[in-house]
Amino acid sequence: MSHPNSHPHFDDHGAHNWFVTLEGGVEQAKKSDRLLFVEFGRKACTDCRNLVEVLLPNVSVREQLASHFVTVAADADSDDPAILALVAQVENATTLPYIMFADAEAKLLYGFSGPCTATDLVAIMDRLIAQKH
Repeated sequence: MSHPNSHPHFDDHGAHNWFVTLEGGVEQAKKSDRLLFVEFGRKACTDCRNLVEVLLPNVSVREQLASHFVTVAADADSDDPAILALVAQVENATTLPYIMFADAEAKLLYGFSGPCTATDLVAIMDRLIAQKH
């Protein structure tokens, strides 16, 4: 399925409908009763590219994100205070990408930095979905 809002830096093969502001993502999360998935990276980041182009289109990851999350792509060079406030809450974040999960009020539920696997992402999402219900 292709979405009208593609990722601003990378080709996720139409897997997700990306918001480029936290405000837009929060509004959609409230309307759809979903959680937020926020990718904080930059175009020159190899691990960011791998996350968006390889891991997120993975069938198991894609299905979880599409069913339970609103996806937000935040640029690491952004000066958006809402994004920066969320990023500041991720403990020991040292390398891009930062991956953050938040509720529909943009309250951080879980966040980490650096590369990950599809298995890791699915396990985290499963846990957060279970906690929501």
